Amino acid sequence: MKKFFTMILVLVAALALVGCGEKEFKVDGEFSAFEVSVHRGAPMVTSVTVTVQKGKIVKYFIDARQGTATKDAAGKITAVAWNAKTKKELGNEYGMKGVGPEFKFEGGAWTQVEGGTSKKEWFEQANAIEAFWLANGHDACEVVDERISNVAGVTVKDGGYIKLAAAAVANAKAGKVVVFEHSAHYNGTANLTWVELVVENGKAKSIFIDCLQSTLAADGSGLVWNTKSKKQLGNDYGMKGSSAIGKEWFEQANAIEAEILANGPDAIKVNAEGVITGIAGVSIKDGGYTKLAKAAYKAAGLSTSAAKK
Repeated sequence: MKKFFTMILVLVAALALVGCGEKEFKVDGEFSAFEVSVHRGAPMVTSVTVTVQKGKIVKYFIDARQGTATKDAAGKITAVAWNAKTKKELGNEYGMKGVGPEFKFEGGAWTQVEGGTSKKEWFEQANAIEAFWLANGHDACEVVDERISNVAGVTVKDGGYIKLAAAAVANAKAGKVVVFEHSAHYNGTANLTWVELVVENGKAKSIFIDCLQSTLAADGSGLVWNTKSKKQLGNDYGMKGSSAIGKEWFEQANAIEAEILANGPDAIKVNAEGVITGIAGVSIKDGGYTKLAKAAYKAAGLSTSAAKK
């Protein structure tokens, strides 16, 4: 009898461990992953966002923002600019349906339909991929010759969507919210600034600010993204020598992060010239850092005035 009772206790304990097992997604919110690239000599950023509610993925969202290049009389690219609308925001105005080439997948291979044009707009195909992921998982897509081959109504190439979906899901599991913003640089190039917020037990655990800049190729072929971000450049970024307070960009970004983590993004003050004030060791302009931090807190369901306590 004693042996039987012991076995019951073991079984109950085992069931309790399963029932109280570690949740796959500990934090509800919106979790993104992005990748920069170059499209026809101009900047491009592609992203996938995963929405988690009550510990489950309830939505995927794919989008991309492209840019436009300005050329001189010789055809060389002299400047670039971000487009005002993303591919999703453009909708039918993107111009794939009835204009782009038509492809069909038969016998395990893609072929172009002679004289045919695309039957679906980009946003419609993106929507179909999102729905497929939600029903089957982000890793269920198959790709043949760069094109997604097992989603009905989809003939577009995998523009990094599958890889980004996996990264977004990984961020969701880690409780890492990523929010980014495109901007123009004074010299006719492009910037991409982002904030990463890690949430643990309902509170902000860490925050990270960074920015990737770009240049224009000397041969006039267009934009080239820098191989290192401002944080990665460290002292090589070259701000310290011209800084009135003798601080490099990464040092000032670290100080801003510490202030946000301690007192929330609402605590950041900016003067009429756009310079961040009231933080020791900081004299740089607010390059969208405060807005992005607030957006990250909101995406994670945190109060923007909440401190890490």
